Amino acid sequence: MFRIPLTVTVLAIAGCANTVAETREPITLDGRTYNSVVRTFERSDGSTYSVRSVSVGAQFVSCNPADILDCESAVVQARQRSFGL
Repeated sequence: MFRIPLTVTVLAIAGCANTVAETREPITLDGRTYNSVVRTFERSDGSTYSVRSVSVGAQFVSCNPADILDCESAVVQARQRSFGL
C-alpha cells in the first residue's frame, strides 16, 4: 500500500481545511505503545474527515483512524524501514 509522508499530507490539508478536533490516542502493537494523534478537519463545504498520525521512532505515518488494521500495517512498515525488523 502506498503511504503519503505526513509532512506532505499536513501541507496539503492545511491549505484547504480547518482543524476542528485533535485527540491523542495511543496504539499498542506487539507489546509496544505508539503515540498517535487523530485530527478531524472541516472542508469549506462543511464536511469533515479524520486522519491519524502515528509516531514510530523518529518518523510519523498516517493511517485511517477508523481502520485499526490500516494503522497497524503502517506501524509495521515504518518499523521495518527504520529498524530492519
